[in-house]
Amino acid sequence: MTELSFPGQRPTALRVLDSNVSPLPLLRGRVLVHENTRFIPRMRHSIDDDLGGIVVTGDTADERAFQLRTEVGFTGPLLIDSAPYKTHTATVDEPFLLPRDDMFADVETSLSFQKARGASAALTPTGYVEPENARALKAVWHAAERIERGDVIVSLPIDAAWLKDSHIRQLIAICTQIKQPKALILAGQFDPLEGAKEMPANLRRLMSEVEHMALLRSDLAALDAMAYGASFAGIGSDSSLRHSVAPGERVLVASGGGAQYPKVLLPNLMCFKGAVGLANKYANTPPPVCYCDECDGQALDRFDKPDGLTRQESEDHNVLVWGGWASEMAAHAAGADRQGWWRDKCAAAVEQYALENQRLGVSSRAGFQAPTPLKAWAALPAGTR
Repeated sequence: MTELSFPGQRPTALRVLDSNVSPLPLLRGRVLVHENTRFIPRMRHSIDDDLGGIVVTGDTADERAFQLRTEVGFTGPLLIDSAPYKTHTATVDEPFLLPRDDMFADVETSLSFQKARGASAALTPTGYVEPENARALKAVWHAAERIERGDVIVSLPIDAAWLKDSHIRQLIAICTQIKQPKALILAGQFDPLEGAKEMPANLRRLMSEVEHMALLRSDLAALDAMAYGASFAGIGSDSSLRHSVAPGERVLVASGGGAQYPKVLLPNLMCFKGAVGLANKYANTPPPVCYCDECDGQALDRFDKPDGLTRQESEDHNVLVWGGWASEMAAHAAGADRQGWWRDKCAAAVEQYALENQRLGVSSRAGFQAPTPLKAWAALPAGTR
C-alpha cells in the first residue's frame, strides 16, 4: 500500500520501516527504554546498539521523536507512544482515540504520522481497556483486522486485573485472534503485578502461549516476559513509566508527594528502591557499590537529590544494569536454557535479602523485602514455550 506523505516532516534516519514491512525482525530480542517527553532529548550512551532502542511517550512524543532523529542523530529502533490510554477508555464504538477536531482523522493518518516523525513502526492509538470489558477488547481486535499495513503494533493498554485467573483465558483467546504484533501495557497503581498472587504466572503464560506478544512500559517483568517468549519489551526510565493507570487517576507515589527523587536499581537485590530511603538505610553502614559504566565503583546511595543531572545519572545506571542482564539473557538459547538462567538469577537475588538485612543489622520488616513478582519468578517452575 502507499504510505501517506507529510512533506518536510520525515527525517533522514536508519531503521524506519516501509509501511508494508513487519517490525518484528527489527525489534525482536530488544529491550527498549520508555522515556518521557518532558526531558530534553539526548543520546544515551547506556542504550545497547544491538539489543536496545527507545519508546518516547507523552503529549509531545512525536516532536521529541523527530528531535531525536534530526537533532540528536539517534538511528536505532524508535517507537512513539502518545499514551491515548491516559485519557481515553476503549469502547465498542471507539477502541482507538482519534482527534475530534479533525473530521478526516482516521487510524491510517495516526499511524502514518508516527512514521513521518521518525518511528520505526506505528503503535495503534488504543484506549485503556477496563477490567472485564471483553466487548471493548474485542473491538480492538476487530479494528486491528481492518488495518492493512504491515508496520503496525497493536497497543493493548489493559487493566492488570485481566491477568487474574478469572480473566486470563479470555485475554489469551482474544490476543490470539490479533495477528499483528501486540504490545501489552499494564495499568494499576504501584506495581500492577502485586494485585493478585497469580498475576506473574499468568503474564508469563500470556507471553508463552500467544505469538508476537510484547510488554511495554514495564519494570523487570519485561525481562521475565523476554525469557518466556516475548518478541520485545520496554522498561520505563522512571517509576511512572514502569506502569500506567486508568484515565482520570493520578499516579500515586510512596513518598506522598513533593520533590520526586530517583528510584535506583540495586543489582544484588534486583529491585528499584527510592534514593532517599537508600541513603537513610545506609547512613551507618557501607552502601553497596556498582561497577557499571555510569557508576565506576561509586556507592548507590549517592542519588538522593531531585535535580536533573542526578536523575539522568541514576537512569543511566538503571539502564546499564538491566541492559547488561538483557545481554546475558540473549547469550542463552531461547527456551529452557534461558528460562533456567533467569530463574536462578532471581532466586539468587531473593537469597540476598536476608544477607543484606543481616549486614544492616535490621529485621526483614525494617529492612529490605523481596518484591512479590521477584519471589514468583524465582519459585515458579521453568517451562519451555
